[in-house]
Amino acid sequence: MTVACVLSLITLCGVQKAKMQDELLNLMVGKWHITREFPKRKAENTATIEWVLNDHWLRIDMKDVEKPSQYEAHVYITQMVSDKSYAIHWHDSFGGTLPEVLGTGRRVGDSIVFSFKDVDGELRNTFAWHGDRHEWTSKIEQTDKAGKWSVFCTDTYRKVSATHSAGKH
Repeated sequence: MTVACVLSLITLCGVQKAKMQDELLNLMVGKWHITREFPKRKAENTATIEWVLNDHWLRIDMKDVEKPSQYEAHVYITQMVSDKSYAIHWHDSFGGTLPEVLGTGRRVGDSIVFSFKDVDGELRNTFAWHGDRHEWTSKIEQTDKAGKWSVFCTDTYRKVSATHSAGKH
């Protein structure tokens, strides 16, 4: 039996997983301007965020505005059907190794707190929706060798309007 036949049978029998559309993650879809605030500097990025892979994964394509770009990331987020937790896969131009690119998350109100662990310690990335401002923040914190938490950076996502993205101000 060919792979196409097997996939057709799975679809016909209703085994195929339903599309995942998380109401909080839906608020991320669109084009965004990101201000990244590090302890000693700032950076500007853009992001296009959309549902991919039959709406099972939310993809964040992030890139800094430098020419040539110094940073780029492809981030994938999904919600686990079994327990409503989240999974995140963070791939960027710095490389990285497993397990530091894989994180798990839990929703807390209008936030999703993702945790990553590796041999160097822990990293926490909290994506928070601020409905009053129609903005997202992503606060990335990490531990040092002694286990003390510090802020690596805070990203503020502001939606790019159709007028702004067309070059009209």
